Amino acid sequence: MSFDLGFWWEAQPITPVEAARKYSAMIAGEVGIANEHPALDVFFGELISRFPDLTEDNFETSPWAAPLYRTSECLIAPISYPRQLEVSEFLLELANATGVTSYDPQSGNVHFPVSGNSVTLEFADGTVINSPSRDDVTRALNGLSPEDWYLILETRPGWFIQVGFGTAAGIPAHSYVLEFRDGSEDEHFRTALAELPQIIDAFHKSLSGDNSWRANFRFSRVSY
Repeated sequence: MSFDLGFWWEAQPITPVEAARKYSAMIAGEVGIANEHPALDVFFGELISRFPDLTEDNFETSPWAAPLYRTSECLIAPISYPRQLEVSEFLLELANATGVTSYDPQSGNVHFPVSGNSVTLEFADGTVINSPSRDDVTRALNGLSPEDWYLILETRPGWFIQVGFGTAAGIPAHSYVLEFRDGSEDEHFRTALAELPQIIDAFHKSLSGDNSWRANFRFSRVSY
């Protein structure tokens, strides 16, 4: 048994359904599923410099449950469960840094790399912070008020997470509405919340390209 992660290059974010289809085709040995791209070579080089591939000489100390599956289009990493947290965290950070999309077949989550140059944090008064840090996001969320009642973190045009606060957002005072959109009106969802720490966690994870936070909430589709 292993904890597997798949990596390949995408020009634009893809849905979990499409990622699952591609991953299944890749592990079946099909070709022409993803475009070849130098980013994957960079990712692979950095990966094996930190965690060399499994061999007879290192099988007792290696974090891999089996040899890495590498093609010109993808990399499938079978991580041994005792090393899952350590290695998967490193891999996801490396994928984001090198511009590689990752897919977790255990949870169905897709992690699309976030480009720091394209990320913006927009306030209700129109102020915009380019390439915000986690601290920027935390301060902004803690500063939500009836006057500064919404915040939008956009990772690329049409892809964002946003929060509204209180009656200005059409909800009871001291409550929050959390929304996310994945590029189109059909992929825009929302939920009502009362706890700010959950929202801060969601924004932090979105900033790093991690959408796993979505599994913690029950969303409904936004009607236009």
